[in-house]
Amino acid sequence: MKSIKLTCAVLGLSLASLTPLMAETSLRVNVPYPFVAGKVKLPAGVYTIQEEEVNGVVTIRDSAGKAVVVLSGPGMQTASGARPSLIFVNVGGEMVLSTIQGAENPSRVLPTHGAVQ
Repeated sequence: MKSIKLTCAVLGLSLASLTPLMAETSLRVNVPYPFVAGKVKLPAGVYTIQEEEVNGVVTIRDSAGKAVVVLSGPGMQTASGARPSLIFVNVGGEMVLSTIQGAENPSRVLPTHGAVQ
């Protein structure tokens, strides 16, 4: 019985220590031109971008609540005091979201190739 209590206590502490790692980063942006995120074309407008730091899932949600989910990879560490920003690249005449730079977290790199819908 003692070992079960000890196991539960250790498991509880382990889960509590993971809580900060599961935090999401959120960024609200106004993109003035149509763009591509992952494989989806999006119109110009106001978007909320949320990043799950643990698994790199990025959710891009428009003001109507419609969402696109994109997997991202790790980027470069953010310089101290850097402002959050989005980086777009021109691929075949289309603006493609390539990097999301948070205020304190390392940047996230999105795929910039493949067919778009």
